[in-house]
Amino acid sequence: MSARTLRGSLLAALLGGCASGVVDADRRDAPGAAFATIPLTATPYNSGRIGKAYLVPNADRTIVRIEASGVPDTVGRPIHLYTFIYEGTCAERAGKAAFALTDTVLASSVANPSSMGAVGGALTIANVAPISLDALRARPYAIVVRTSPADGDRDLYCGEVGSR
Repeated sequence: MSARTLRGSLLAALLGGCASGVVDADRRDAPGAAFATIPLTATPYNSGRIGKAYLVPNADRTIVRIEASGVPDTVGRPIHLYTFIYEGTCAERAGKAAFALTDTVLASSVANPSSMGAVGGALTIANVAPISLDALRARPYAIVVRTSPADGDRDLYCGEVGSR
């Protein structure tokens, strides 16, 4: 799926959800909702920052869009963000990721999505997980965003999806 198609699908899903008059927070854990918004908690290495994961169903797959307020100054530029989905929770997750969402790792600026390799400020990255949103909601999963291997493969954010 091209980046343009991915952005178009995400925008259509988000606009469709907004048209119903229900806000993101109301959809967070509602089974069968059009999409889910998952708060991402910054790790101590990335303290003081905030993030969200938007999960949008796409047939038997899920578009996972990450928006983050930033990364530590020690992270190399351009910024590469790696997204993984683990079985379990942020506190107790499996040793190996169930899904590595690494087709796209070069972060974009939230203010200017066409600027790949953003150097600072709010960041975004999107990939597609080979699992349906309903399946993600059925069991505990943790979404983890981390630095590149060159930057130490350090966890930056974590958020929980699914039943606990």
